[in-house]
Amino acid sequence: MLIGILLCLGHVGAPYLVLLEEAAGPYLVSALADPDVGIGTFIVQAGLSDGGPLPADSVIALRVWPDDGHLGESEAHLAERTATSRGERFVAKVPFDVRGMWTVRLTVSGPPGEAEVEFPVEVTPPGPGVWTSLACLVPFAAVAVLWFMGARRRRGPASPDAAATLKPDETHVESAS
Repeated sequence: MLIGILLCLGHVGAPYLVLLEEAAGPYLVSALADPDVGIGTFIVQAGLSDGGPLPADSVIALRVWPDDGHLGESEAHLAERTATSRGERFVAKVPFDVRGMWTVRLTVSGPPGEAEVEFPVEVTPPGPGVWTSLACLVPFAAVAVLWFMGARRRRGPASPDAAATLKPDETHVESAS
């Protein structure tokens, strides 16, 4: 049952951390990734390495390419700047055509200069796979089987002929103690 639970906790849901305060030239960059086949999402937070905020006219772009070489480096996918309760973040939507290992090049451009950082991501199908879904159903199926087995035992004799063979003193009486 524990294995089924662990399988269900695979890459489904929230993006995962791929960079944490990585130095890139005059910048510090952190990034979360949800690289699904189809459209992958990258959430980037960046600031100056001295702790200051990223200048307003700064631009963050991502380029990707598969490690198997079936495609070359993609065009730049610009990240959109959005304000949150914890400061600004940049969100980029990047297309991926197949699962597997891909390399991401994140570029930050602004008045302090331009810097790049590369990191790998594993592109996975969106949602849980078929085998993961089946593995998650195993504990529920086991409980259902046990419940049916218990219900059959508590049901009593299966035929009216079997009930007629019981003697009056062999009936089941529950005590109220």
